[in-house]
Amino acid sequence: MKSFYRIGMAILTVLALASCNGTVPEKEVVLLPLELFTWTGDQPISFSPPPADWNRSRYQNGGTEGVDFVLAGSGGEQILIAERFFLGNRDRCIAIRELQDSLGDFNPRSFSEALQKGKRYKESAPSVQDEKITPLINDTLNRARDHYRAGDMALVQVELDRALEHSAEIRYTLVETVDEVLFTAKGNSVYPKIQVDAPVDDELAGEPAVRVNFTFDSYRVPFIGRRIYTINNNRMFEIGFQGTEANLPLFEAVLESITFPAGPCEH
Repeated sequence: MKSFYRIGMAILTVLALASCNGTVPEKEVVLLPLELFTWTGDQPISFSPPPADWNRSRYQNGGTEGVDFVLAGSGGEQILIAERFFLGNRDRCIAIRELQDSLGDFNPRSFSEALQKGKRYKESAPSVQDEKITPLINDTLNRARDHYRAGDMALVQVELDRALEHSAEIRYTLVETVDEVLFTAKGNSVYPKIQVDAPVDDELAGEPAVRVNFTFDSYRVPFIGRRIYTINNNRMFEIGFQGTEANLPLFEAVLESITFPAGPCEH
């Protein structure tokens, strides 16, 4: 679910480089006010969107949810900011905290049913650490269920706290996870002549990142492309651009505005 709030005016000035009769004029670009987005429920991302002539829409595609901005009349210039939710969907921190906050509202049967929302899938763990710790979390929740049936609420809280502690021990890295979603030329039927460079290390909002550069022609206009991947608080974010070189500084200004405010569950 997406939510966004205006939290202030961010004015970022960049040099938009455009060749005209051998001159390189300066162009001031004013980004829109900062907005806050949350897609898998608990880890927000904040950034200043591009100007209003970049039409926004909700983006959902292939395990990705976010927002994209398409420059009106451009033939496909796009800025994309989204979350790859295959990591975020595994986290059960909020579900466990909700159990802690409402223990008095359950009976043994309803508590056991609600407890299932706190359990993690054993299959397709994206890291060795996840594969090792997931059974510990689920076993801890099973003990909480048994203590609830016995009426020992103090031990129920102990086990729920322990489950949260185990959950916080899982920390995903790009090395283990990014290959699953990395942008490649394979299977790209829209632009069959696309040229995709090898991934390179980068940084985004103080976090390690992986960047993929690519080029292609859109309606015979040379386009530059970027895909940048980073992980914050066990959530993977994908930031993308495709467009003319003249709008690359605008994209970089949007990148500079990105921050990751604290979420309710920290890893």
